[in-house]
This record gives sequence, structure tokens and C-alpha cells, in this order.
Amino acid sequence: MKNSILNIQARQKELIEIMKNGKEHTTKELSILLKTSETTIRRDLSSLAQMGKVIRSHGKAKISTTGLEIDKYDNQEIEQIKEALAKTAASFVKDGNTVFINSSSAALDAVKYLIDKQVTIITNNVKVAALDHNSESSVFLSGGEVRFPKEALIGQAAQAFFENIQADIAIIGCYGISANRGLTTPVIHEAKINEVIVKQTKGIVVCIADYRKIGKSANFKSCDLSYVDYLITDTFADLNSLKDIENCGVNIIQLQL
Repeated sequence: MKNSILNIQARQKELIEIMKNGKEHTTKELSILLKTSETTIRRDLSSLAQMGKVIRSHGKAKISTTGLEIDKYDNQEIEQIKEALAKTAASFVKDGNTVFINSSSAALDAVKYLIDKQVTIITNNVKVAALDHNSESSVFLSGGEVRFPKEALIGQAAQAFFENIQADIAIIGCYGISANRGLTTPVIHEAKINEVIVKQTKGIVVCIADYRKIGKSANFKSCDLSYVDYLITDTFADLNSLKDIENCGVNIIQLQL
């Protein structure tokens, strides 16, 4: 089964390479190039469309030009994946919990699913304040310098704020997660805040990462995987990278989308 999935992922990578020229390709053309059936190609293209990687139309397909970069948020299919992962992450939160939420869009999505629970949210994500919340819940912003356009609070004031608080659970997103580098981000100031967040969590740390982030890394390390209890991702994620992450002691939840 694993080998079958790995073969499918390898073939889909070939399809993406072929379509990187930006032109539309017919199913028949692609089946000839990859020496496989048109039925198989249609199945692959359906998966790639669900991943937000290609756009299909009447027996043809072309590569998507939006949303494939990890730090871009303009692809509807990827946003749907992230919403599903966020909903699952929110299910770990219990009434009365104090919850750390970091500056990621994935963690922000999880907050939307806490509206039926009475919680205390501690965050450096300014956008959390604009969401609807349970009337019995409280939201505390860390303070610090606001980094635009993400609206993340960073700096020594934000770091000191988190250092004086403990949470029951943390829900965090990341730029990349890998066995070798742990959780990483391209922004050094956010890495420092993320590090404090996981270290100050006395309960579980839940990381949300869609398939694009699995096995990837950025310049600045937030934490080792020893701090992460659960990784919530999708079935499009690279299996070998997931196995390596699992071998580091992380519990992996893959959602079938």
C-alpha cells in the first residue's frame, strides 16, 4: 500500500514538471508522455486539483499559478484543506482551557472553531481579536511590535509576555516541519515567540501543517520535534517525510479530504 502511494506521488510530481510550462495539456497527451492510461491521468489530475496544484477544464489541465508557495493564501483549494486541519486541531481544546495561538494563518483558522467553548486565548496574532468569540471567553494579545502585513506581534515585549504565562494547550502553524530541523519559519522574531510558546505549554502542542509544509524547512528554527505532540496534516503529504517525523515521537493525524 505504501509503495502504491509513493508511486502515485512520484507520477504526480512528473505531471507537475510537465505542466510547469504553463500550457494546457490534454489528458490523452499526458497519458502518452507518462506511458499510463487516461483513467489514471484523470485520477491524478483530480487529486492535484484538490491539492490546488492544477486547474482542470473539459479534458484539459494546466498548472495553478496561485497558492502553491507556502506563504501565499490565494488558493481556494488549499484554504479548504487548511480549514479542515484547523477544525480538527480545535477539537483538542476543552472548556476552560488556556490556549496559546501563534501568528500563523492555520492557527488563526482554528480559533473560529472555538466559539462553542469557554476558553482563554493567549496570542501574538492581532487578527484573533477581530474574530467572533464565545461570550464567556477571553482574548489576551501579547503586546509588542506589530509586523505587517501578517499583523504578528513580535519583539522583546511579546516574548516576555509569553514567558510569564503557562497554557494548557498550544495550537501552532509553521512554514515547515521536518525530522532534521523541527519547526521552522523564515522570520527570526516569530521563531523566538514560537519557541517560548511551546516551552510554556504544560499540556499538548498541536501543529497544523498542510502537505506543502511537510519535509520543508526555513532559515529559523522554532523548536525541536520533541516539543510537538500532534501533527495534523492531509493525505497529500509526503509519506517518507511523515514517517521520519513520526519516528521522532510525533503523533500524526492525516485527514482524508
